[in-house]
Amino acid sequence: LLFENNEHSIRYSKLRPSLAEESAEALVKLLGSGKPSLWIDVGCGPGTSTKRFIGHADKIIGVDVSDSQIKVAKETVTHPSVSFVRGSCEKLPAEDGTVDIITAVQAAHYFDRPAFYREVERILKPGGILAVIRIDSPGVCSSPKFREVLQKFNKFTCQFTILGSSTLWRNHYKDLTLPFTEQHRLVFRESYKRTFDDVVNLFTTYSHFENFRKEKELSVDEARAVFVNRFEELGIGEEDKKEVFSFDVDTLILASRK
Repeated sequence: LLFENNEHSIRYSKLRPSLAEESAEALVKLLGSGKPSLWIDVGCGPGTSTKRFIGHADKIIGVDVSDSQIKVAKETVTHPSVSFVRGSCEKLPAEDGTVDIITAVQAAHYFDRPAFYREVERILKPGGILAVIRIDSPGVCSSPKFREVLQKFNKFTCQFTILGSSTLWRNHYKDLTLPFTEQHRLVFRESYKRTFDDVVNLFTTYSHFENFRKEKELSVDEARAVFVNRFEELGIGEEDKKEVFSFDVDTLILASRK
């Protein structure tokens, strides 16, 4: 499992950007039948995005295959309407036809999607919404130099990404098929201020960082140092490290109605 590491799950929880604030309200509006009674967030990780749905449904269940992610989620997201359970996208914790909205944030590229879509078909109410959501890595940057370096650095990290998931992820889900005929595409953009250290720390939350670290048998600090050195080789100097950059992060929602 990629995220079966408590330290990694904590980094993920603290450093990953969440989906845009407008996302939950937009999905409820798209549903069009009032406040959802049941919302399931599949591949919820440490609850980073699940917490955005609080207040928008009577009951929210976050599901993840990783014990460490679920442990961190339970510790960091505490609300009476939210619960977290360990499970897979192929067997979701709901009765037939009982769920109003199903979300998969930063996760669908890892799924066995045919099996997932069978579960979606089973548990989603007629008229219910499936939303597959992608949050862009910080690639739109106020510094042309750093933007160019990031593009080169991403080519270096790409070799440590899981085959199949990498292609789907990097082409912005353009080849992702959804199970129902009615489909909607929504994009929300937010801006973040980041330093060089912020960006490097963010990279340590990604699956390709864990894959790289395990392949090279390095500690987190050792692997992070290799990443820093790679940035320096690509042209990032000491003055660049002091600069505060503005990054635009897009929340892409691909929604489909049953």
